[in-house]
Amino acid sequence: MKNISKSQAVLMAQLLAGVVAVAGASAQMPRVRAIDKLPAEEIFWAPTIINTASVTNLDRRNLNFTIMHVFGIATNGVTDLFGLDGAANIRFGLDYGVTDWLSVGVGRSRYDKLVDGRFKLNVLKQRRGGSPLAIAVRASGGIATVKNGLDAVGKMNYLASALIARKIGRRVSLQLTPMYSHFNTVFRSLDANDSIINERNDHVAVSVGARLLITQQVALTAEFTPVIGDRSDGTTDAMAIGVDLETGGHVFQLFLTTSQWLTEQHMIARNFDDAFDGDIRLGFNVNRVFAL
Repeated sequence: MKNISKSQAVLMAQLLAGVVAVAGASAQMPRVRAIDKLPAEEIFWAPTIINTASVTNLDRRNLNFTIMHVFGIATNGVTDLFGLDGAANIRFGLDYGVTDWLSVGVGRSRYDKLVDGRFKLNVLKQRRGGSPLAIAVRASGGIATVKNGLDAVGKMNYLASALIARKIGRRVSLQLTPMYSHFNTVFRSLDANDSIINERNDHVAVSVGARLLITQQVALTAEFTPVIGDRSDGTTDAMAIGVDLETGGHVFQLFLTTSQWLTEQHMIARNFDDAFDGDIRLGFNVNRVFAL
């Protein structure tokens, strides 16, 4: 065995002292329990799945500007450029995050020149090791500003809904949304066969929505909103399929839908488009978030 020089012995002693010091410090460090109840992130990317609200809310002091646009019937073909030449509905909206749990918003739609206000309150967030569901409540009220002989109260309509969602793994998100709508005024009219069409003031519906994450920027979405119980004559259940594109501050939503309405109370009470008759419309939503 070779003799160890004095300098090598000193170096070995210093290394050994360092190892002992590190080991002693590690033994004295307090044990910290891993955080196991973090909330599930990005159950949906936007405040809407397609036509219906999602459980996702805005962060505090964030402002979301929304453009919602639905074209005419696409299955008319090239005669009206697949609905692009037809009558379109459009809604501009602003939503503001008052807190991380509460947002308020206003909007204006072309049809009926509808002005609406709304709020969304998250009462429970899905957490790993905690709540298996995310739950929010939402309410909105609208007033048609088109001139039709009614007073302000007669032009008003309302919606109340509960949003119950769960993210399953990393890719799948599901939401169930029971909702109730009310119109202060309803109408009677005649169809093409001179049969009387009666509207109802109140409707109950349960919407089922889903999202499938394809990549970090692309997701497929779908929703179906059947009315439960009695309904206005001639109305149909709305459905839609789409794709979400996430680009940082923007979320673009491109979709096919069977409803021309951009507010849920109208979609469940006054929708006459029928997918089985070919009443399919192209549409898109643009969501832009600003941090204030």
